Amino acid sequence: MAPTMTAPSLAALLGDEWRRPGRTAQALADALRGMVVDGRLPARTRIPSERSLSDALGLSRGSVSRAFDRLRDDGYLVSARGAGSWLTLPPGAGPAAPPRLAEDGEVDLTIGALPAPDPLLADAAARATAALARHLPGLGYAPAGLGELRMAVAARLTARGLPTTADEVLITAGAQHALRLVLDLVVGPGDRVLVDAPAYPRTLMAIRAARARPVPVALAGRGWDPDGWAAAARVAAPRLAVTVPDFHHPTGRVMRAAEREAVALTCARAGAVLVVDETCAELRLDGPALPPPLGAFDPGGTVITVGSMSKAAWAGLRIGWIRATARAVRELATIRTAVDMAGPVLEQLVAVELLDSWDAVLASRRALLRLRRDALLAALAEHAPSWSVDRPHGGISAWARLPTPDATHLATAAAAAGILLSPGPAFSVDGTFERHVRLPFTLPPDTLRDAVGRLAKLARELGTETRAAPTPVARDAALSAV
Repeated sequence: MAPTMTAPSLAALLGDEWRRPGRTAQALADALRGMVVDGRLPARTRIPSERSLSDALGLSRGSVSRAFDRLRDDGYLVSARGAGSWLTLPPGAGPAAPPRLAEDGEVDLTIGALPAPDPLLADAAARATAALARHLPGLGYAPAGLGELRMAVAARLTARGLPTTADEVLITAGAQHALRLVLDLVVGPGDRVLVDAPAYPRTLMAIRAARARPVPVALAGRGWDPDGWAAAARVAAPRLAVTVPDFHHPTGRVMRAAEREAVALTCARAGAVLVVDETCAELRLDGPALPPPLGAFDPGGTVITVGSMSKAAWAGLRIGWIRATARAVRELATIRTAVDMAGPVLEQLVAVELLDSWDAVLASRRALLRLRRDALLAALAEHAPSWSVDRPHGGISAWARLPTPDATHLATAAAAAGILLSPGPAFSVDGTFERHVRLPFTLPPDTLRDAVGRLAKLARELGTETRAAPTPVARDAALSAV
């Protein structure tokens, strides 16, 4: 279902920065093209008529008509008699291909993960091994997870502001496994799923694997757009929605409390289950305190929260969870038995022990990430001053905006030079965000500095970098929590 922009709304979104004396038609065409390429407007957004847009912008109809003609000639606008006009992408544009695995000697910036918190993880594993003996007389099957781990996760969620009991928790093999179980429970072929735009690539992969259709809702300005969510819900009639409100992946943004309440209410009114990905929620590095968990704004049992130890502890510890109603947990556990029966007992015991020292684990992760984030931002300021990026106050990555829409071009050249990079289209439903690249700050500082320097050199050689005067490369991304 294509979203529709009214003339006043589109005029407000365009603002006045695009206007160029003597080049009105070309400037308007460039602005509209940039909005769809950059993901600020989803592809197939229906736009107002020439007459209504000319009135809203205070332009002659001829100027708007010439802008539309340029967009049609370049493949960014399609018009049909009686159906209006809609923005699109030229043939060949689309979601980026999945990244390949890194080879020896390559720098992999497609993965955001940290090494294990040693010796904390090793010590937890030793205690878990000792505790394994008491479980050996049993069969080892617990489709919903070990009771002691479910209790520990529930206690942690409760402490964070989301009251939870053990029977409202299901243990999974990571957040991706958790999402797939929820998709299996809720959606069917052809169902629509609202997603953030940009969205985590593996979320999009899971939705498509379930034969459902992701529907992007653009992040507006510095946060989420409740009106955009409400409009998308009315048009798409989704069965499910997925959002990352805490240190959003990949932008690092945080959803305000009012936005959380509005998004939760919109999904409940639409009859859509809202999945909240909290994978990075406890990786706050600095800045304002977070609002309460989005699940705390649940108006009636329609919010499902998923979490994982992969980012806050170690990706090799395949432990995640689902927080839902007790009834939903029982249904999910039944579905889970058709997939993998149950999780490994020893890994769950390691998770129990790790949660017992969770504050120390988080302190070690945060200290490491602060150092690496600051190294990345400093390298960008030195080597790529015309790239802009909001300073992330948490999470694992920065979302860098390039001077030109050539992210895929840069990623291709970087791969040939031994640096694997995620271009913006990898985070889109329809190939947008060509002005962006995702830069995780999980590698050692020296590696990040070297990689950024090499990327900036490549960008200059490709003509995708400008030599403009330096601009502030790390704007403050803090969002009010009230």
